[in-house]
Amino acid sequence: MATRQRAEATGKPTSPDAGLAVTWRGKRFTLPSPDRFPLEALEAEEDGKHLTALKLILGPDQYAKWRGLAATAADAEDFSAVVMKELGRGNP
Repeated sequence: MATRQRAEATGKPTSPDAGLAVTWRGKRFTLPSPDRFPLEALEAEEDGKHLTALKLILGPDQYAKWRGLAATAADAEDFSAVVMKELGRGNP
């Protein structure tokens, strides 16, 4: 259960600094809340450099863990869909 879902279930608000925890292919990844994403990541996203943005958001250790699991563009899309769903921004 993600931090946001746990907070909703218990009626306790999450702190603004609480990040987002997602599990993908059995591994847990922790991302900062969107308002804490590095500006460099936002600039990379604007330039169409989606993997660079992801690398900046995840940090070097988590990105290496993710890359060990992801081998195709479809893997990147799947991970993105999981994150967006957790943020409440994707398709249900």
